[in-house]
Amino acid sequence: MVVNVAGELDIATAAHTGAIFTAASTGTHPEVVIDLRQVTFLDCAGVRPLAAAARRIHEAGGSLTLLADHPMVLKVLRFNNLIPGRVASADGAIPAQHLPAYPLAVHRCDHRCRALAEER
Repeated sequence: MVVNVAGELDIATAAHTGAIFTAASTGTHPEVVIDLRQVTFLDCAGVRPLAAAARRIHEAGGSLTLLADHPMVLKVLRFNNLIPGRVASADGAIPAQHLPAYPLAVHRCDHRCRALAEER
């Protein structure tokens, strides 16, 4: 399932996005892509539904892919441990201390993001 998010993810939208993320992350082995490329603002209240969805997906044995490219959004995601604090090295390895608490794939937006979202 692909969830496209646009605008602001904050306290005013958290309940609504939480309900959408909950619906997307239910079931056995959910495969979810959350596209945040059109998000213009993200705060801690907006991150809570993302973190809750990531936990549900991990517990159900699924996978979550976040698509993000806005520097502020990436910063908030890193601050809340939803993405690693450092980028992967050339061989793709991320030092263990920088891995999030649950498996998460994060892609900076480029031509491959659209193809990935369209495949799902």
